This record gives sequence, C-alpha cells and structure tokens, in this order.
Amino acid sequence: MKIIEWHEKFSVGIKEIDDQHKDLIEILDALYYAMLKAKGSELVETTLEKVLQYTKTHFATEELLFKKYSYPEEKAHKAEHDAMLKKVMAFQRDFTNGELIGVDLMQFLNSWFVEHLQTTDYRYVEFFKKKGISTLP
Repeated sequence: MKIIEWHEKFSVGIKEIDDQHKDLIEILDALYYAMLKAKGSELVETTLEKVLQYTKTHFATEELLFKKYSYPEEKAHKAEHDAMLKKVMAFQRDFTNGELIGVDLMQFLNSWFVEHLQTTDYRYVEFFKKKGISTLP
C-alpha cells in the first residue's frame, strides 16, 4: 500500500521535474513503510533525512527555473518551499528527541505534496508552457 500514487494529473509538463516528483513519492513511500512496519528508528531517521535532502534538491531545481525565466511568483513559491523545509526539519528534530511523529508527519507530507503540486506548482505550468519549456535547459 502506497501513501501516494503517481497520477498524470500531477504532471507539470517538464520531464525532469515530473521525474523528481515521482522519485519523491517513492522516498515518501519508503518512509511510510519504515514507520508503518516499525523498521527501527535508524531506518526512519535515515529515510527522513533522504526526504529532506531530496526535497532540497528538487526545490533548488524549480527555483533555478523560476530565476532563469523570471517567473513572477518566484518569491511566494520559494516562501512555501522554505516553510515546508522548516516544518520537516522540526519533525526531524522532534523524532531525534524521541517524540512520536509518525501519523502527524505522514499526514503533513501527504497533504503538502498533493496540495502544493496541485495548486502552487500548477500555477507555473501555464507560465512555462507559454514560454515553450518542457525540459530543463
């Protein structure tokens, strides 16, 4: 059972970003599985770190595109990215301090991923389509 299934409705029309979104779904599923099956705090901690690092890489990719093509909502979009990273780092800190974060973390990541993708990310889809961008430069 996966926490998030990839659907074409998630596509932003830029192959590399879609591929990163798919990879992130796989990492989120690995985290969900590790927590669900109580695979041990070390695996959960490692996988949570992987979520954080991959998310930073993905956000950097999007933000580079925004800057390169002068995306008008760049600052607002980046602010959402920063807020998400701050929240995940808080979950990571809480986990390290022995707090139970499983349900809250997975609910946050699941809802954030889907909502951010279908609202904030979709706002740049039309912008990049008009510029003829379907692949990273």
